[in-house]
Amino acid sequence: MPKKIDKEKEENFIKLFCESEISGNATKCAERLGYQANSRQMGAYLKNKLSTEIRDYSEQRIANTSGLAINVLQDLLVNSEQDSVKMNVAKLILELGNYSQSTINLNVDSTANKTDEELIEELKAFIVDMPHLSPKLEVVKALKSKEDNKLLSPKKDTKDLVKH
Repeated sequence: MPKKIDKEKEENFIKLFCESEISGNATKCAERLGYQANSRQMGAYLKNKLSTEIRDYSEQRIANTSGLAINVLQDLLVNSEQDSVKMNVAKLILELGNYSQSTINLNVDSTANKTDEELIEELKAFIVDMPHLSPKLEVVKALKSKEDNKLLSPKKDTKDLVKH
């Protein structure tokens, strides 16, 4: 008849199994708790018996450190000097957020084959979809108008002007 295990040893087994230098090794965890003679059997028994608690404990540890992991990824994405690192971090973040090539609709059109009228109509459609762009476009329009006025106004020929 197997010995009755106390709750404290079970809790210690969970901690050892999840976060010690011998984590993942049920036999060594059982040895550390004092089960020298039958450590292999006891480790397997405790691992099976406490599998739900082990999973919950591991998930809690991951949840507690996920904020730190996200901060590290953000730091790499923003501050890394290597573009390849930034690209791989961006891919990882998108994958973790369940974005993939099949869920991201990236539509790249060639504007070289479009007429000015087609491009203007496309821009108008964007403005309807994104009204916050309208004030910015008014600024661009005003600057463009000033440039056009400068181009249309006759320039004075400075060669003909003689200083008296």
